[in-house]
Amino acid sequence: MADTKINVIDLVELQFIENALSARFSEMEKLKDHPELNEVRKKQEESRKRYDGADKDFHELEVKKKKLEDTVEINEEKIKSNEKKLFSGTITDSKELSNYQDEIGILKNSNSKMEDEILELMEKQDELEPSRDALKKELEELDSSIKRIKGEIEEKREVLKHNIEGLKNRKEDVITRIPKEDFKKYNNVKARKGGIAVSVIKDNFCGVCNMEIPSIEIEKFIDSDILYNCPLCGRLSVLYRTDIDDIKKELE
Repeated sequence: MADTKINVIDLVELQFIENALSARFSEMEKLKDHPELNEVRKKQEESRKRYDGADKDFHELEVKKKKLEDTVEINEEKIKSNEKKLFSGTITDSKELSNYQDEIGILKNSNSKMEDEILELMEKQDELEPSRDALKKELEELDSSIKRIKGEIEEKREVLKHNIEGLKNRKEDVITRIPKEDFKKYNNVKARKGGIAVSVIKDNFCGVCNMEIPSIEIEKFIDSDILYNCPLCGRLSVLYRTDIDDIKKELE
């Protein structure tokens, strides 16, 4: 059954605009859970743990080395002080001289052992450093990737925001051209039919339910300027015309 003649293309355009808005909002939601960003963040977390572990090992070696170096330096000062006393000529007691000589010997022996330990620690650091540096570089690259992806996401978000704003303005403009009763009918059908109120009939098929309309029914669809109802899904329907494709392309 056909309705009174109206500018049916306005209803088609309204439906396409709302479809486009729904798609854009869906894209905005997907940006909140960006698969690539999540994957890189996961890699970053794993890389950071490995780097922190390697850096901790390297730092612990550095602390031990520094502690030994400080002790060696203190011992060197004691050795110099004792040697100065020995060669000053002020000490005449043989026992006291022997004590100073023994202490110098002990300090030098201790320093020799600590210097060997320092060398061992330095060798361990040398072994750790390449892998630590590689992990640091990997982490920096992942940080850079995250920054790049975030920038791309923000750029896409801004484009979508601008696009959505334009679609909303266009929707308001289209609504002003649709009679109130027809707009009410459109909203009623949309509420009952999952948000899609208007379908386009092309080659005897409904563009929404994708079912072929029986020939006895399709014979009633004779005027592209009249609003019909799909006999299969009950949506408001219009016959296909080329300007519908133009609207579609504009909204892509």
